[in-house]
Amino acid sequence: MKLGVCSLACICFAQNVWPAPRPAPLSDLNPVTFRKALEHPPIVIAENGMPKVNICVMSSKSGNVEMAVQELQKCIELATGAKLTVLKGEVKSPAIVIGDCSQAAALGLAGSKFPVEGFTIRTAKDQIFIVGNDEPIPNGGRRAASHGTAWGVLEFIERFVDVRWYYPTVRGGRSIIKKKKLAVGPVWIEDAPVYRKREIWPPCGIPSNGTGERLQPLQTRLRHNNSWPISLVVHSPHWSGVKEYREKRPEVYQQRSDGTRNWAMICYGHPKTLETYLENIALHYEQGKKAHMGIVGNAITVSPNDAQVVCYCKYCRKHWDDEGGQYGTASKVMADFVNRLALEVKNRWPDKIIIYLPYLNYTLAPDGYKFPDNVEVQICGMPGIAQYKEPGIYRSEQSNIDRWAEISGRKIQNWHYSCWPADKTRATYQYIHVLKKFYQENRNKVVGTFINGTQDHWPRQHLSLYCWMKLLWNPDFDVDAAVREYCRRMYGQAAKTMLKLIDLQTSGWEKSRWPGGRLSPKGIYEESFPKKTVQKMQGLLKKAREQAVGNELVLKRLDYYKKPFEEFFTEYKAVMEGEGTRQLVAQKVGENPKIDGKLDEQLWLRAPVTLLYGHSNKREVEPKYATKTKAVWTMDGVTFGFHCNEPAPDKLVRNIRARDDSIAWWNDNVEIFIDVTGREIGEYYQLIVNPNAAIADYKIKDSTWNIAGEKIGIHLGKDFWSLEVYLPYSAFPDVLKPATGVEWYGQITRHRMSDYKTNRESRREYTRMNNQFGGPSANLADFGTIKFVE
Repeated sequence: MKLGVCSLACICFAQNVWPAPRPAPLSDLNPVTFRKALEHPPIVIAENGMPKVNICVMSSKSGNVEMAVQELQKCIELATGAKLTVLKGEVKSPAIVIGDCSQAAALGLAGSKFPVEGFTIRTAKDQIFIVGNDEPIPNGGRRAASHGTAWGVLEFIERFVDVRWYYPTVRGGRSIIKKKKLAVGPVWIEDAPVYRKREIWPPCGIPSNGTGERLQPLQTRLRHNNSWPISLVVHSPHWSGVKEYREKRPEVYQQRSDGTRNWAMICYGHPKTLETYLENIALHYEQGKKAHMGIVGNAITVSPNDAQVVCYCKYCRKHWDDEGGQYGTASKVMADFVNRLALEVKNRWPDKIIIYLPYLNYTLAPDGYKFPDNVEVQICGMPGIAQYKEPGIYRSEQSNIDRWAEISGRKIQNWHYSCWPADKTRATYQYIHVLKKFYQENRNKVVGTFINGTQDHWPRQHLSLYCWMKLLWNPDFDVDAAVREYCRRMYGQAAKTMLKLIDLQTSGWEKSRWPGGRLSPKGIYEESFPKKTVQKMQGLLKKAREQAVGNELVLKRLDYYKKPFEEFFTEYKAVMEGEGTRQLVAQKVGENPKIDGKLDEQLWLRAPVTLLYGHSNKREVEPKYATKTKAVWTMDGVTFGFHCNEPAPDKLVRNIRARDDSIAWWNDNVEIFIDVTGREIGEYYQLIVNPNAAIADYKIKDSTWNIAGEKIGIHLGKDFWSLEVYLPYSAFPDVLKPATGVEWYGQITRHRMSDYKTNRESRREYTRMNNQFGGPSANLADFGTIKFVE
């Protein structure tokens, strides 16, 4: 049976009371299986600062056991004042005995008999045994590993030493309850993970130079691991640096609309690409040589480079889907390639697996495919799992999982993002119930998740990340009990106040419904966290600090928790009150300018200038290469003008001449984002224009949308380049026609690539009209108004 609370057989004794149990609030721990324990007196681990047992480390194949033992010794010392002796290879009772040994075997305990990553904690007279499965994973390559013994030690620390790890220890995130006496009564528990893939990235983000610690120790304590035998190498292969292929088989690279080749992206339609894949697979498996592709153990990766798949060759166009939307235009192109590759691999290497990562515009499962049984799929949850709180997004994502599972005939791996939509808002949201619902409903459909964060994502999201890792171990984990216990343990007299604050963060996000079901500043700051809620949050943070006066540890923890709220409140003021946000004023003129890129007509003198700014250390900074933007409008269209300072116009990166190139942003370019509806609910158009007047245009990342009637003029001066971009209103069916006082929303950016690789005095630079909050170009929180005046 599975229990989430302490049983009579599992008691942590603070005093010498036997056999009467002391109630313990353990409902915030993962459920485990309890078995009937042997009867014996409680085993005293430490008392009055004195150690009463040894830690005896026996054989183990797990590289994490040493880390877990060190943490066990340290936590017992911090809890009781007693430093236990660690012995290796011998049992000297009374003892905590860790790993396989003859004494454990006498009780029928052997790590190899447990499920992968499984463990047991079982007591006998004067001995506590912790044994887990540390056996190698067959065909696992470099990633798959079983660390059952280490997980058993960490379980013991949590359940019996009464420790929690909520965020990095150096920041105050480890909670330890001090006690005069620590003892364990008769117990026998067993456990193993529901999901074997529980990876969280990145492993670092906090300086490891003596002022902090890496994230990896924290994440390992929360049982970060991948014991699933099939792993991919993301964005592999791409062949961009293989000179031989570029010279002798250019057809394996994407063909642009003008017939040139995109050396950064593979063409997945041409027969030569399949032939090249098979050559590399044979090179690896049959000759033992290094291949130009990602292979881990028996798993062969198909994962295009980090850009949309957009190829104009006749083979790819045959499978291109103009109706596929932003997540599906290339789905059939990629599925057809995976299917052909899988059939060839099954014939030549029947024990090998294709691991395929649907992403970007090939995320959606296409109709009409049924893969051979040697294909496994790892799906990218493109909106970010926090947005699954929107019913429409959840249904769409769940449907995609179900369809890929049907096509592959296998369970699915997930690639989820904690960094999305965190990159597009500074709101301090929590989404613990969204996570629980997802993993409970997909218990039998997925093998686990790779969590993609960025830098140190723990300060703002640590409660959700903590629960996420726990749910990946067991989706029956009680997230509400975890939050209550977190507040009780971490905030003392401020516990109830912090619980109210966390409820506002969680319910505000999870229970709100955004206009159109789409992320937008209006959705976040009018629906999820309106002014009344923001003011309550500010009051609760102030109250919590007042309640914690005199408790330095709690004050340190409150400082850690409060830090992300500073950016949150700043963003709220910027979005809702316009504080610190500059606008682009579009001036009405009598006629459209001549679109030659020169901006030298008299009418441009009437248009106010808006400068672009960089972003560094969480604030706007003056750029090294200034960019001036202007806008003028008439009754039929609006024209944007740019003057870009550039000391080396002859070295502009401008090798793209075709429309909708998938790596358009990696030329020198300007971007125009415009929400022409005036509603500010997450709808926008995006245009990327380079110095060749090549354009990539999208409607919310859908590259099949093409603007009609645009005009682009480029001019290269002595120490600058400039351009004009005319956009007719007729190109936008949902346009709010300009008039005096009408406002659109948008962003203007410049990406300078020029000569930074060859000139050490030069540098690549990215600037925006509004750049308070950084993140991607489409960070809607940084969109400003485009105001039309006469």
